[in-house]
Amino acid sequence: MESIYDALSKLDEQFSGVLGVAARGLEGQPARRPAISFRAGEVFPSASVIKLPVLVEAFRQVDEGLLDLSERRVLRAEDRVGGSGVLKELEPGVALTWRDLLTLMIVVSDNTATNMVIEKIGIDAVNASARKWGLPQTYLAGPLMVPPERQTQAQREGRRSTVSPADMVDLLTALYRRQILSESSCAQVLEILGRPHASFLGRELGYDLDAVEAGTSTLHIANKTGSIEGVRNDVGIISTPQGVYCIAVMTKDSKDLGFTDDNEGEAVVARASKLVYDHWILNGEDEG
Repeated sequence: MESIYDALSKLDEQFSGVLGVAARGLEGQPARRPAISFRAGEVFPSASVIKLPVLVEAFRQVDEGLLDLSERRVLRAEDRVGGSGVLKELEPGVALTWRDLLTLMIVVSDNTATNMVIEKIGIDAVNASARKWGLPQTYLAGPLMVPPERQTQAQREGRRSTVSPADMVDLLTALYRRQILSESSCAQVLEILGRPHASFLGRELGYDLDAVEAGTSTLHIANKTGSIEGVRNDVGIISTPQGVYCIAVMTKDSKDLGFTDDNEGEAVVARASKLVYDHWILNGEDEG
């Protein structure tokens, strides 16, 4: 039988870009198998996956008494930026709680909400916590989709926000095991990540958002995607009847720069996710 590494290597060879995968079993059958590391420590442009460490840092500040999730922040005209999200379509003056903004940041990947959160909690705080949490490749360069005059010095110098598959699997593991925040904050982060929304990881797994919302799905994914030109990422925790595992699949340098449903990078992320699922859940292999 073809090994998981042979299968990932073949997928990588057929892809026009670069593929990275990390996965770790957390409970049940996957937890009895060796972790998977395929170019896992390599640096990838984060795209919206950087919103996961931003979310975790926000809840760290909740734990420290620095952020009140019920406090409201008024949307200003200058807050609105392009890209994904819904706040850019709203009139200035609407007041949202920090919990609302964090939820929008993840569930609809709202860039305006993200920048409002970043302004509140601080770029330096996100990066300092990433170092403290042992995430060496995780770096927030600055706010998203802002004009040059609002960019940070790092952004003006061409530096991008970055992550690695290994970093994100380590972060997800710490959240799942309640090792990084308070019990309550870990639970709230995972609850926000687990609200039904887009998932490249679940595309070939029969993941049905309608079934999830109806409470009839046996598969649950708590995740955050990221998409920019030539980059498709998805990181998350996948729960199945056979067990639970976390996975991060990242791509870069794809020649497909489009934003269609048949984007090459999205298809590669979905296929890599299916290979890991088959390896641990369907086949239950015990190879290293």
